[in-house]
Amino acid sequence: MADNSITTATVASATSTTLRLRSDIRRELYPRRGPALFLSAFALFWIASAVFHLGVFVVDDTAWAGAVSWRKPIVFSASIGLLLWTYGWVLDRLPDRSRLAWGLAVPMAVSSTLENALIILQTWRGRASHFNFTNDSDALIFNLMGALVVVMSILLVALLVWTLRRRPESVLDKTAAIAGLALIMTGLGIGQWLVTLGTAYFEQFGTVPQQVTYGDAGVVKFPHAIAFHGIQVFIIAAMLLGRSAATAQTARRLMNMIVASYVGVMVFTTLQTVGGRAPFDLDVIAGGLLAVSIIGLVGAMAASLRIWWTQPATSPERETATAGSPQPPQATLLP
Repeated sequence: MADNSITTATVASATSTTLRLRSDIRRELYPRRGPALFLSAFALFWIASAVFHLGVFVVDDTAWAGAVSWRKPIVFSASIGLLLWTYGWVLDRLPDRSRLAWGLAVPMAVSSTLENALIILQTWRGRASHFNFTNDSDALIFNLMGALVVVMSILLVALLVWTLRRRPESVLDKTAAIAGLALIMTGLGIGQWLVTLGTAYFEQFGTVPQQVTYGDAGVVKFPHAIAFHGIQVFIIAAMLLGRSAATAQTARRLMNMIVASYVGVMVFTTLQTVGGRAPFDLDVIAGGLLAVSIIGLVGAMAASLRIWWTQPATSPERETATAGSPQPPQATLLP
């Protein structure tokens, strides 16, 4: 009888936690307004594209690495999907200026979609998508991709400027948006460096690089990728802390630790690349920086999850950690 009671209590607790997680995700991660809903539709499409091409990769049984591989449609589709969803998440937390938001959302969705479509087109053609100047058609496609990336970069800078001028009301959301977009700006700079190196390689050797490196073994896409996806980590942390009963001081301390630790990882990847070292060719200093950063990041995220798990928010308005942040209008949430 006692065992049955324990089992019933455990099932009830698990069900309650699951329902709460679904509710918190709806409140904090689902798009709210039209521009974010529009971007999320494109995001879902590209996530589906990543899954589809993963299936193609498994069936085709080809190499993962290389200038021509199914890795590019998989990785770029997933990355673009996350970027578009993130762009919408930030727009939802800025003042409701519909014309401006749509003016940023539509060209962002179109330019990123066209850029990724060209990458996928080249893969299906069996051609390298990046740094490929072998013939006029390949060069044209790469140059078009570059022009579209310029448009995307301008739109990302515009979003950061708007976020700095009209910051989100929630302190946690503000930290996630500003720190995450600042990292993306760093990623854009590294991306330009990557293009310069890749183009120089083709001009020197007349062939597409299998992987763009700096020095002996520095992998330039290593810090480039890390820079673009810190913001999603920050958003998850903001959700966990914002939907818990953590005090404002505790929530901000943990959020700042997560951001600082992730920046530490970013510094590590950049130093490895600039030093011409392979990603995990560690010396004492690099190993120490990586260890401290990972311990800080994992520890702060684990603490945030534990607080969310054990200390549910006392009200749907996130009173304790994000005073003054308005509750999203439920009528605009996805089902």
